[in-house]
Amino acid sequence: MQAKPLSLIITSLFCQVYSSQAMAQNQPQPQSELPAIEVKAQSQGGNTLVSGASKTHSILLETPQSISIVNNEDLRARAVNSSKDALAYTPGIIAGQGEGRRDEFYIRGFYSPRETLLDGMRDDSLYYRDIATTDKLEVIKGATAALFGRGAAGGLINRITKKPQARQDNEVSLMLGSDRQRRLSIDTGGAMTSDVNARLIAAYDAGDSYRDVITHKRLLLAPSLSWSISPQTSLLLQAEMQREDHTPDRGIPSLNGRAVAVDASTFYGEKFDYTKTDSDLFKARLEHKFNQQLSVVNNLQYSQTDLDGVNTRNRRVNTGLSTADTVSRQITYFPIKQNNLLNQTELTYVAGQHLLLVGLEISQQKRDSIVRQTGTAYPVDLYRPQHLLSAPDFKNLPAAIDSRFNADTTALYLQDQITLATDWEMLLGGRFDQFKQKQINHLANNAVSERTDNLFSPRLGLVYKITPQQSVYFTLSRSHQPAGGDLLYTGSTPLSQVKPLQTDLKEIGWKQDWLDKRLYTSAALFRIEQSNQLTADPTDATGLRQLQIGRQRNQGFEIELQGQLTGDTQLHASYTYNDAKIIASNDIRIGNRAEMTPAHNASLWLKQTFTRNWSAGAGIIAHSEQYALTDNTVRLPGYARLDLALTYLQARYDITLKLNNLGNTRYMESANNNVQIQPGAPFNVNLVLNTRF
Repeated sequence: MQAKPLSLIITSLFCQVYSSQAMAQNQPQPQSELPAIEVKAQSQGGNTLVSGASKTHSILLETPQSISIVNNEDLRARAVNSSKDALAYTPGIIAGQGEGRRDEFYIRGFYSPRETLLDGMRDDSLYYRDIATTDKLEVIKGATAALFGRGAAGGLINRITKKPQARQDNEVSLMLGSDRQRRLSIDTGGAMTSDVNARLIAAYDAGDSYRDVITHKRLLLAPSLSWSISPQTSLLLQAEMQREDHTPDRGIPSLNGRAVAVDASTFYGEKFDYTKTDSDLFKARLEHKFNQQLSVVNNLQYSQTDLDGVNTRNRRVNTGLSTADTVSRQITYFPIKQNNLLNQTELTYVAGQHLLLVGLEISQQKRDSIVRQTGTAYPVDLYRPQHLLSAPDFKNLPAAIDSRFNADTTALYLQDQITLATDWEMLLGGRFDQFKQKQINHLANNAVSERTDNLFSPRLGLVYKITPQQSVYFTLSRSHQPAGGDLLYTGSTPLSQVKPLQTDLKEIGWKQDWLDKRLYTSAALFRIEQSNQLTADPTDATGLRQLQIGRQRNQGFEIELQGQLTGDTQLHASYTYNDAKIIASNDIRIGNRAEMTPAHNASLWLKQTFTRNWSAGAGIIAHSEQYALTDNTVRLPGYARLDLALTYLQARYDITLKLNNLGNTRYMESANNNVQIQPGAPFNVNLVLNTRF
């Protein structure tokens, strides 16, 4: 991992922290008893503060939207090691395959690979986000463009980072697991002066996989510093620098509508497949409070992600031939570079019964994409693939894509949270976006495709508090997703002629605290409809012309319970029913189920504390059947999986033994398409040691 100047500066700053801590430790200390064991329960039920749904410090009970929270206590209890694991028990979230090189999710049945935020700022580069810097995750359901601009229909994931503190435990964590999994992370920091706090988080994560040939290695360095410039003004500086080597994985093919009956370890790529992802992110947050009513915040964020990779992917299954059944493949070289520069300025003003938010966002995003690939060939045995190909000259393969995409956004958003009466609150908001797209095709004499969209995304929410512990709400909102919102456009219809996708959300919900606010329950009925989807023109014999008449409607019910049943028993349970269907299309049968969206998915995590030192957790995740694509020709059967965790806790350390997929269930976890299906991990074990000093 290449050293960065910022990391060297932060390291020198932390030397001062360590020296000041050492001096304090060398002073005579009064004798005292050994520290007591403290279990830090973070659950606050409906009074939990959330920042992503309204960009103000609102509580769950008073926010007119379905929100799921995964806090640091949840991450520890389940010995979480990735974003996918962190969200596994969250209703409405299904992990995608991500080509074995990035985080990828479906939210309420809509593909959402770029719907991620970092402390409320867009973080849409495609990479694995290490969990070491995460304090909690907010999953905000439904159309969210009224505050965050263009986006997918299902919602977004807001990652809240750990911040510098004057006093904190220094922590070292070690994880060892099946398939040579090993992980070491460090979290240290504290006060440098009375006005300056610093923190440094570092992680090393490496191992093989239950899948043959697959390996990974990740290095993370995340320094941060907070400065109280004055009682009214503060500055927060943060950085995340990550280096990752990962073997890309396109899973196993299908035959006769089902995944091929091979062992979960069977790999159809080649030994020369690789991805190298360098991702750097730098943030500065300046906040000033003029008085009790008026404050301003400016967030500046820069990120860059450089990907270099080669993937031998499944393309076609060949059967009925005179020889053995085979899989034809394609070798693809796909370097990508993306740079994001965003600035948000937000003014908050309290005036009587109104909490006003005014925001201005300016962003520039650039993405250079190259795809070089062979034709479809290179067959291997369908049931016993071998990895024997010699690596070609990747940079001289025929080019399929060579383009630069620029996306410039200028946006103004307004929001008013109004207390109408003692028990009634209203949220009104809207965002005006000017989204400019420009794509230069280097393979077509640098041909330029451009489009500018002026978009308005409104939002209305109404909350009625039946009691101080119970509320009901209603919300309407609209989002837009321009054709180039993925920072690359490859459709056959000219970019200038493709209107943005439009998504409309209708949702009613109920939230309540129980058992003296120890248990929190939320339930929601939702209907999300997306229009302007591209679909084939049946009158075009060439098959190139497209019409934007496609529509998808996802509607259903969602319920979640989280908290303490008793002082010794913690519960997290959820259930989602999602009737996700195509309701208009020329090339997909009307009524087909949307891809990667089971009609039913449920989860249960139960943690029981037996003594002051011992606790155990048990988790069940169950999904009904789903389909690899919306053509519904390949079915992924439903499944249920059991996880167990046993924890021994002391004041200065804890040990957790995690048993994943205890019953060794065979299941298909996700799919990229009909011939790239990801089998779930068989039974595996992790042992985690956390030490505090």
